[in-house]
Amino acid sequence: MGGKTDNLIDIADPFARRLVGQYLARRKEDVANLLVAVESADFDTVRITGHNLSGSGAAYGLERISSIGSDLECAADGADASRIMQLIADLDAFLRDLRLG
Repeated sequence: MGGKTDNLIDIADPFARRLVGQYLARRKEDVANLLVAVESADFDTVRITGHNLSGSGAAYGLERISSIGSDLECAADGADASRIMQLIADLDAFLRDLRLG
C-alpha cells in the first residue's frame, strides 16, 4: 500500500460503518487466535480461519484480507509455520493501518 489514504475505507452509511468495524474487530481477534494455533501446531485451525478470511474479506471490499486468508490456507496445508507467522504479521499490519472514514 502507498500512502495513508490507501488505508482509508470511506463509508458514509453509519450502519455499514458499524458492520465493517465489527468485522475488523473480529479479524483482530483472529490474529490472536492464529498466533495461539500456530504456536501449538494447530494447522487445522489456521486452515479453517484462512478459508473463512478468504471467503469474507472481498465481501467487505477488503480483497487484501481475502488474499491473506487464501495464503494462510495454503500455508496451513503445508504446515509451513514460518510462512504462517509472516502472513499473520501481514494481516495484523493491514488491520492496524486501516481507518474507517
